[in-house]
Parts: sequence; C-alpha cells; structure tokens
Amino acid sequence: MKTIKDTYCRFRDKLFHRLEASHRPYEKIIHNNMDHLYRVIRRGDVVLVEGNSQISQMIKLFTHSSWSHAALYVGDALPAGSGVNRRTLSKQFGDEDARRLVVEAINGTGVVASPLRKYRDFNIRICRPYGIAPSDLDAVITEVIGNLGKRYDHRNIIDLALMLLPPLVNPMKKRTIQACLGNCSEFQVICSGMIARAFQRVGYPIVPALSPALSDPLAEPSNPYGASLIMRHYSQIVPKHFDISPNFQIIKFNIIEGGDFHYKTLWARTIFDSPVFEAAAENDP
Repeated sequence: MKTIKDTYCRFRDKLFHRLEASHRPYEKIIHNNMDHLYRVIRRGDVVLVEGNSQISQMIKLFTHSSWSHAALYVGDALPAGSGVNRRTLSKQFGDEDARRLVVEAINGTGVVASPLRKYRDFNIRICRPYGIAPSDLDAVITEVIGNLGKRYDHRNIIDLALMLLPPLVNPMKKRTIQACLGNCSEFQVICSGMIARAFQRVGYPIVPALSPALSDPLAEPSNPYGASLIMRHYSQIVPKHFDISPNFQIIKFNIIEGGDFHYKTLWARTIFDSPVFEAAAENDP
C-alpha cells in the first residue's frame, strides 16, 4: 500500500527529473582551452559550473549567482578501495580522461566520478584553497572520494531555496547559520555541501561568520578576519560561496595562466572600422 511519503517522493523525483532538461539558449563567455586547463589545474581545486538545465537556472536564481554546480578535481587520485574500477573508467572515458577526474553529486544520479572534459562547453571557474596544508588537502580529497555512490539530497535544495526567500515569505527565517538543511543524512549530499563538509572537517574556512569581536581587530595581527570564526553548516554552502570566499584563489586558466594576452588581436575585423578603435590605435605607442 502506497503511503503519502511514497507518493511525495515519487512526485518529487519526477519533478527534479523534468527540471534536468536543458534550458536554451546557453551563452558561453569564453572557449575553454583544455590544454591550458590540464596544465594549470591541481588536485583539490573546486570547479564551479554554470549549468544549462532548468534546475540550474533555478539554483542560479535563488542563490543570486552564475554558478549552479560544484565539483572537486581529484585527478587520478581514486584509491583501489573507492568502489570505482579504473579499467571501467578507462573504457568509458578513455585513458587520458580517466586520469583527469572530478567527483560530483548530481541530481538523479548521486555522487559519481566524471571526466573534467565533461565541462569543456560550459562556463566554468577554478577555485583553489589558498595556503591549505598538503596533509589537510589530502584529507579533503579522500573524504570527497569516500562519498562515491551516495544519493543526492533533494530536500537540501528545497530547504536552501526556502531559506533564501525574502524575509516576508521565508518560513525558515529563524534558522541559524549552524542549522542543518535537508535530510542531514550521512547517505545523502548535494554538490557544494559535500565539498564544504570535507574542507570544514580540516578546519578550512569557506564563508564563516564572525563571532562578536572581543577586542580591536588591529590587536590581532595574526588573524586576518579580526575575530574568531563561527562555522556555517556545510548544508548551507552553495557554489557561489567558493567564488566569493576570501580564502579561495580564482585561477584564470584561459588568459592569465594561459600565456601571452594580446587583447587588440582578439576582435572581429569589423571592429577596426569603429571610431573608438581607430582613436585607441592612434594613441597606441
């Protein structure tokens, strides 16, 4: 006999499956040079993605961000006991792509290992944790890999959306920054929350809150925040938080990290007829 909960879960799963349909048109900001990316990216980097599904559009809307998804780059770090067969990955993705993997939590699929090349046709951003100890970074990667096979926490997404509604219509306005959103189960995660939990377990801050300052910030030169930190619950972390975090470096692999940048050679020929361009050319030494 079907229960109300069973009916709800079936309806929810069908709804999220429908929302995974692509949303067109999709505007790429820049072509991703994968050779540059492969040279620059490091294990432990967070890859932010601007998705093109309907649910991606919703996530971007309620988080006020361009980023709807987050994945952790692990390279070829999958251990033998991770439950992922290397031979299967090589057969599925090819030997090269099977050595350049991200671990991600995907709606409808759960936590999987995917080739980084999967996102070559998307707008992406690489965020690198600054100053993290190598042993802590290894612990982060190991924990994220340990999530492989877990299910996606749909309720976490719903709770996040409710929490981020305007205060007048927000049924969760009394939630604190340390409250857990979603099912709070060890067997269910979302993309950004899974990565945030791994960083938080080694004490690495993403977007913490400041505790009430007990003294003048200038009196604490070793603390760049000027006060002790309160850890935000990992289930409240969304992809944009890695982007705006003061502790993650933004890696410009397409231009700055990619080599020489000659901006005047980038334009279509028709731009040369522009008075603005002509004036700029005349002033160019």
